[in-house]
Amino acid sequence: MRILTLILTLLILIVPAQSAPAADWGWILSIPHARSGEQVYKVRILEIDGKAQKELLRHAVAPGRHTVKVSMMLDLQWEPDLAEAPRGPGWKELEVEIVSGKTYQLAARLDANAPIEAQLDRSYWAPFVYRVD
Repeated sequence: MRILTLILTLLILIVPAQSAPAADWGWILSIPHARSGEQVYKVRILEIDGKAQKELLRHAVAPGRHTVKVSMMLDLQWEPDLAEAPRGPGWKELEVEIVSGKTYQLAARLDANAPIEAQLDRSYWAPFVYRVD
C-alpha cells in the first residue's frame, strides 16, 4: 500500500512540473526527520498563500514571497507533557521568499522549558526555514 501511495504522490508531483520547466519552480517541504535533541520537529504544510495543500512530499511554488501555514508534528515523547495545551500545537504562518531552483525545508522549533502560559497561547513553538538547498 505504501508503494502505491508513493507512486501516486510522485505522479502528482510530475504533472504540475510539466507545465513549466523545473528550474522555474521553487520547492517547499518539511524536514524529513525530527531532530529531538535540538528540539526541531517536522511540520505539516496546511496552506500556501491561503490555498489548502494535500499531503505531498514537496510542494512546487513560483518564485516570490509566499505565506505558508503549518502545524507542528510532535514526537510522541512530548505529547503527554503538553497536556496543558487545550487543542494541541495549533498552526502558525511563515513568510518565505522563494528562489527558482531552490528547495526550502521547513521545521518547527520547540521551547522545551516554556512555562504553562506559553503552552496555552502556543508561543512555545515557532516555524522556521531549516535549510535551503
